[in-house]
Amino acid sequence: MQPVGTLVAFGATPAAAIAPLDATALACEVLAPGEDLFARIKEVGEAGSILLLLTDSANDPALAGAAKARKILQRRGGGDAAVVLPAVPALPGPQARARLDRAARLTGACVIQPVGHASWADAVRILIEPLAIFGLVGVDPREIHGLLGERAALLQRWDDPSLDESMRTAKDVLVSCRLRPTSTLGEVDAAANRVRAVTQTRLVLAGPELSRDDGPRALAAVFQ
Repeated sequence: MQPVGTLVAFGATPAAAIAPLDATALACEVLAPGEDLFARIKEVGEAGSILLLLTDSANDPALAGAAKARKILQRRGGGDAAVVLPAVPALPGPQARARLDRAARLTGACVIQPVGHASWADAVRILIEPLAIFGLVGVDPREIHGLLGERAALLQRWDDPSLDESMRTAKDVLVSCRLRPTSTLGEVDAAANRVRAVTQTRLVLAGPELSRDDGPRALAAVFQ
């Protein structure tokens, strides 16, 4: 059975960031960094429906490595790919966003830029949890796959004060309300209302239910 995701960590820092996640519950295969990383990538039996390539740099060699991994894994049956960069402290300006677009062209993948306190782990949460974990608000896998292409996205936590600003220029918005067993659909409605107060662009809304997790209550991926 095809894994939901294949996670490739290019470096110790992204590997440490995703280490607390439950790969079994998320139906993911995790490839840790090491000198034999590409040898292990080539030995993958069946790659996941989503490929998450977590880089510890945004420079050209790092992007080239991610592009190489994407091509290998897609030959192993892998699906849509996203390259997740290290977080930046604030919203990127026009020049930085142009670099994100260039990175998407170089890698042939969706390039995700975490902002503020968002991280590589949050990219896994927002893309994989809705597909692997039952939720109060389900999502058609095609909706998430349809967001991933040769484009850029900003990944932000719900409490980031700059989230509304970034949504004003969005083409698509993916929101994952990470619900606890005691949560209600009111949380989801409140999230949808926040987005709709800022933009009328396409909104993909998911609500995976998590019993034990210390991560953020909600996440947003704002696609440019």
